[in-house]
Amino acid sequence: MTEDELHDLLLKLRRFGGDHFTCEVKRSQGGLPASMWETVSAFANAQGGLIILGVDEKSGFAVVGVNEPAKIEANLAAVCSEMEPPVRAEMATVELDGHHVILCQIPPTPRDQRPCHKKDKGPWAGSRLRVSDGDRKLTDYEVSVLLSNRSEQRQDLRPIAEASLSDLDEELIHRFLRRVRESKSSIFSRITDEEALRMLNVLVKHEEVLVPSLAGLLVFGLYPQQFEPQLDITFVAYPTPEAGVLGPAGERFTENRSIDGPIPQMVSECIRTLKRNMKRRSIVSGLYRTDEWEYPEEVLREALVNALVHRDYSEFARGMQVQVEMYPDRLVIRNPGGLYGPVEVNTLGTDTVSSSRNRVLLKILEDTPYGENRMVCENRGSGIARIRISLTDAGMEPPRFIDDISSFTAEFPNHTLIDEDALAWLGSLEVGPLSRPQMTALVMMRNGQTMTNSSYRAATGVHDSRAASRDLKDLVDRGIVEQFGTRGSAFYTLEGANEEDSDEDLFSELLDGVSSSAATSSANENLEPTLASNASPSVTDLQSAVLASLADGELHRSEIEEKTGFDAVQVRGALQALREKGLIILVGKPRSRNARWRAR
Repeated sequence: MTEDELHDLLLKLRRFGGDHFTCEVKRSQGGLPASMWETVSAFANAQGGLIILGVDEKSGFAVVGVNEPAKIEANLAAVCSEMEPPVRAEMATVELDGHHVILCQIPPTPRDQRPCHKKDKGPWAGSRLRVSDGDRKLTDYEVSVLLSNRSEQRQDLRPIAEASLSDLDEELIHRFLRRVRESKSSIFSRITDEEALRMLNVLVKHEEVLVPSLAGLLVFGLYPQQFEPQLDITFVAYPTPEAGVLGPAGERFTENRSIDGPIPQMVSECIRTLKRNMKRRSIVSGLYRTDEWEYPEEVLREALVNALVHRDYSEFARGMQVQVEMYPDRLVIRNPGGLYGPVEVNTLGTDTVSSSRNRVLLKILEDTPYGENRMVCENRGSGIARIRISLTDAGMEPPRFIDDISSFTAEFPNHTLIDEDALAWLGSLEVGPLSRPQMTALVMMRNGQTMTNSSYRAATGVHDSRAASRDLKDLVDRGIVEQFGTRGSAFYTLEGANEEDSDEDLFSELLDGVSSSAATSSANENLEPTLASNASPSVTDLQSAVLASLADGELHRSEIEEKTGFDAVQVRGALQALREKGLIILVGKPRSRNARWRAR
């Protein structure tokens, strides 16, 4: 990092009003802080980050320098080597304003080697996680999830000793075996039903007796909750966009229930319940306008199956349910346990890498009938891709996926992306026919998002990066879109787009100055972040003043500036910081003149 780049980064931190998710500033004039290992662990367990020593945050990020920089570098290197696994950081001492400043880039630890922890404290006491601008201790459950990711999971093979073959649905078992014998190896046609169920892991041995496995019980059980009461779905429909805020008649929710039964039954019943709480609306599909549910049924089915089959079934998590929360402006589906294996949240549905902690369960469900001529799941890693494509076809905004170790959340905005206004704008371009993915990308760029090849695929469900490149190049050739950069660094905006920084742009600028890996684009940039439930975000004085201005209701950014007396740059930085901490939400589309901010 050059002197000018570091000056620029510090300027952005001053505007932002504090440290950030991928940047930590320490004064360190008296030596290395004793808590430095916590920041190293926190960055390593997230997406990495930059540590800057010799800058005083409390004095407006003034450059104060460090004494004995060689000694501090050596001590910091020792801290990194005392982690498990060791952190291979890149360090450099630079001169800035006549002072020595130390830069230390912490790389992310590979997912299958986390948690990165202080060796002498062990993973339970010595693991930290970066949340906003602070480091917090991982919970016991989060440590358990990360440790379990290091090895193959076999929780779905656990025998249910209290159950027997008579506790399984005989008719569904018969249909399952018929499907297996028609489509699998001929061996299944030459053995008994009991032997087939054992080979397929529906039944497993326990003390020399065949009993249902957890997977077998969850798929075929007459009532699995007799043995595992909490392995079900909870459904809550809220009357307002925020849980706990009463509706017009004083109601806390419009429906609240538990959905029990085997997985195929729970999926069907939950979809029926969702439809009971949904409205129909007109959507544009190709050249035609049709009436459909607010959320496409295929999206609901794929999201529910995904939550039930990829959830954590370990001892820590068997008291947790899959949660479905329906708000007027979004649908949230949350399951215990974050992503498993090498899968990254920003590539879900855009590449062929797939991994599951419940392989036996998935294998059984791929041959379990669900309706006519359909199985419960394909087990091909295509579920998220199908969700993205279905939402694109329905003209809806892309989903947002959140992996916070202890849980995985899928959030679906209840907004029609390609609405009447968007259709009129697309028509005004007069550029001839556009594909649905191109229409989706153009409207998202119109709403302020910069598009890359990967974010195009994530937003539209286009799987092949070459096809995405062709689509984007076609838009450039038609003069609608402007390309900046080449190959892997290329990004796209509307031709002549307003260059004024939006709230999101300021945030992205800051990331660019910190780490190229932190600046990776995704289709989720313009949706609301959510903190882990046990995080306690701190705020600066500037952020507190901006938050206080929202106490009486929603405000436009210009109204916040007028109310607080801060300039536009300060307010934009504070709003983005508060949004990242989960304390406020943006109501409306980014860059829209009608967009307003609201406290949670």
